Amino acid sequence: MSDTRIAARLTYTGTATPPSSAQVPVDASGLVVALDVPEGVTLVRAALKVRAPADDVTLNLTPASTLATSDGQTALDPARSITWLSLDWGSRRPLSSVELKLVTTNPVQTAKKGRLSVAEGGSWYPPTPSDTVSTNTVENLPGILAGRLLVEFVEANAAPPPVGTPKTLSATQLQSIILRAPARPPDLTAFVGDGAGTLFFHHSVPMLPRQELVMEDALSAALQRAWPANLLSGTVAVSLRSSGLGMFDRVQLVLDTLDIIQQWSTGARTQTLSLGTDGMAAAQVAVPKDRPLSEVRFQVRHQLREESLPLTPRPPEHPPLAYHCGSGIAAAQSFTSTGAVGRLAALDLHLRSLTRKVEGTVTIHADVHGRPDETPLPTGPMPLRLLEEGAAPWPARWVSFAPEKALTLGAGTWWAVLSTTEGEVLWSLTDFRDEASTTLPGPALHRTEALSPWLPHEVTIPGTDVNPQELWACSRPRLRPVPSEPPPRPRLQLRWGTRTLDVTPDEAGIVALDAQALATLTPPGGTGSPPPLEVLIRSAAAGDVTLSELQVVIPRRETYGLFPRS
Repeated sequence: MSDTRIAARLTYTGTATPPSSAQVPVDASGLVVALDVPEGVTLVRAALKVRAPADDVTLNLTPASTLATSDGQTALDPARSITWLSLDWGSRRPLSSVELKLVTTNPVQTAKKGRLSVAEGGSWYPPTPSDTVSTNTVENLPGILAGRLLVEFVEANAAPPPVGTPKTLSATQLQSIILRAPARPPDLTAFVGDGAGTLFFHHSVPMLPRQELVMEDALSAALQRAWPANLLSGTVAVSLRSSGLGMFDRVQLVLDTLDIIQQWSTGARTQTLSLGTDGMAAAQVAVPKDRPLSEVRFQVRHQLREESLPLTPRPPEHPPLAYHCGSGIAAAQSFTSTGAVGRLAALDLHLRSLTRKVEGTVTIHADVHGRPDETPLPTGPMPLRLLEEGAAPWPARWVSFAPEKALTLGAGTWWAVLSTTEGEVLWSLTDFRDEASTTLPGPALHRTEALSPWLPHEVTIPGTDVNPQELWACSRPRLRPVPSEPPPRPRLQLRWGTRTLDVTPDEAGIVALDAQALATLTPPGGTGSPPPLEVLIRSAAAGDVTLSELQVVIPRRETYGLFPRS
């Protein structure tokens, strides 16, 4: 079968560069998990886990922030003096450090300090425990949560102004400002689908250090709505977005899916098999060899001949003993019925040609003192015509003979006689017995000339203890019951590798097996090509069997280490 594993890819569509190879960025551009869904797969459950890094991983907020200054700059110009600047990064995040680098080429520039104020969309307020920081050094901040920062420059030795009096600011040439925050995302939203997508998850506050967020129920429902319909193939995307740049150090996806197979190995949804008398046929389903089955379902409909087989011997392809018929040698096999068994519809003989062409007849005779009557019953002779192809030796096989006239069999003994007029043929001998049958095989006889006496076979099978008197010429009478009754339903088995399971359809012909019923049909595993799942059909009567409405369900759980990439 084709590979049904879903391919999952993690792609970042923005331009941010992570602090190291151990992080993957997420921002408003989107971190996308793309799923390539093959045909015949449905989703049961999904779980997406993301983890924020520890606070030792930080980002510089300045490049992505909106800058404003006292003289209207939107990009910092070290050649121009300013008395204050503000940064707006658009999301609430904790601040871990700030570094104000002054222009050092100006000999008249005195020592400065920066007075800090923060805001979260409203008024400015001073941070605690101190609102001033030194310049030209990294000043750590106590994780102040803010969306904006205001820096006002004052002389380093200036005392704080009295409460209620205006601030005295100092014009300053600033080379750069580096404002750092932990790299954990300030928030997180998740969408399924193309374009804007459909929102199914929102985390509105900054993630905590090493915090894991798991999207499961909502993700499963959103993916199921977006999943390709009718078990077709397609692509589904999950987009993770944050209002500000953030990092993940782990992204993991777990998918519980079901492979649903609705076609037989032939590629068709419906398959019709022809069964010979006492025959077997098999339909196959390509399945993986290393995963258990959770459901097997199909419907069986049959059209069988109205006939029964009282005897079902199964001789080997090359039986060790047989009657040799040819050059005037004929063979006869008797059958004894214990009651009215119906009409003789056909008679199958297990024969093996010794010459490329064989011709002769099969006749039905009454019993006279334990021997065939010389005059056949009025059913008409049944012609024997065999024409072999290829090189000898040829295998033994069942050859069917149908009488021209219906012959009703009552209680008693009757004989089948095989005579040849051209060529030579072997009629297999067997010791098969079914004492419960209503028709039992009796003695087998042969003679060397048309009017010579009938003689029993006296040679046993070499190396066995089989009594020669128990051997009989291998045959299958096919009877049409009286009164007419439907033939027995075919027997069904599931086979997978070396294990088999007997199954029984309901009255509508439905076979429905769940995981518990299939527990003994374990995956074969091993190396090499996987063995197919087979539906074995055995029937005493010949006919056609149609299999349809197939559904084989195979669960799969896959864990994708999207980042770090596995």
